[in-house]
Amino acid sequence: MAGKRKKKDIYLTKEPDWTKLSKAATEEKKTAAFRFADFFVHYEIDNKSKASAVKLWIKESSDWTKDEQKKINKLPDYYFGTAGKIAYMAKKLGYIPETYKAYIEDQRELWVTAGGNIIEEKEDADSKPTKPKVSIQTRMAEQVSPLCGEWEAILDLIVCGGFELSKFDPYNEMRSYESGIIKPNHAKIIKDSYAKDYEEALAVVKWKDDDIKEAFSHLDAKTRKAYLAFYEKINSACDTYITTGKAQRKTRKPKAVSKERLVTKLKYKLNDGELGIASINPIDLIDAQEVWVYNTKTRKIGVFYKEELSPGITVKGTTLIGFNETTSRQRTLRKPAEQLKDFKGNARTKYKKAFSALTTTDIKMKGRLNEHIIILKAF
Repeated sequence: MAGKRKKKDIYLTKEPDWTKLSKAATEEKKTAAFRFADFFVHYEIDNKSKASAVKLWIKESSDWTKDEQKKINKLPDYYFGTAGKIAYMAKKLGYIPETYKAYIEDQRELWVTAGGNIIEEKEDADSKPTKPKVSIQTRMAEQVSPLCGEWEAILDLIVCGGFELSKFDPYNEMRSYESGIIKPNHAKIIKDSYAKDYEEALAVVKWKDDDIKEAFSHLDAKTRKAYLAFYEKINSACDTYITTGKAQRKTRKPKAVSKERLVTKLKYKLNDGELGIASINPIDLIDAQEVWVYNTKTRKIGVFYKEELSPGITVKGTTLIGFNETTSRQRTLRKPAEQLKDFKGNARTKYKKAFSALTTTDIKMKGRLNEHIIILKAF
């Protein structure tokens, strides 16, 4: 029978002097001690130990109820990432800075709710099998978690000098991972998950912070640059994925606007009793090849012809658009009551003949209609 696996007792990263750090007296020094020990705990302490430290802290050092603790104890280890590091350091040092304590307190509602859901699902399993409710973001994070774990192992080798950074190609690894499962949203999750580590790597290369110098004293200048370059490669790969996704995203086609809506704001005169004329339904203007109008105030009759390359005349607000400004003309009627009789009916040639017979001066048409204009006909 194989023997029980021995507990890891050799670390790649130098273990902090817990006894020395436990003597921190002020809140500022306690916070600095936590920052100093964070790197070691992050890379050297397993998730199970960190999760156990959180549950122990809640039991012995918090005012959380037994019912809340029962629910939290049902959660898997990956729920306690950052909080696990905090609790583990608190167990080692015998204190916890207020800002770090506040972070754990902020997770209370999330953990209790998640643990309660797990208990309810287990109780209902026999009578009504249900799948655990997992958000899309959580599911995607779980999908890329193994890949990120492989990268962290590579980082350990880079720090120890056992891996050449030039061989690390996160973009191609993302492309081939799980037969191409990674999409731009996965890439964003990966980049966000390494954001704090990247900021820390920048500080390591600047090499100005005393806490950073002490925590990374085992790294020479070349290795510190490789440490930052590791995260820069990941960021670059993720940015490429995200940008490519945006470029390939199909543009949403604008929804077609109804004719009724197009003419909602159009101004025109409904009718003129003295002249015996009335406007047609303005909807008929849309996509017309030519439109005849009469201004009751200026006594001008005019015609709009569509632009050559335009599919037809249409409306934008209170204005006609898509008409030819050169060929569209208007002329003054000297005797409107008599002359308007020639501008009735459905024969387009009749309108053109009547207009050609007018001897008054041609004036260019303007597209804006108003409350004095009768829309006589649209062809």
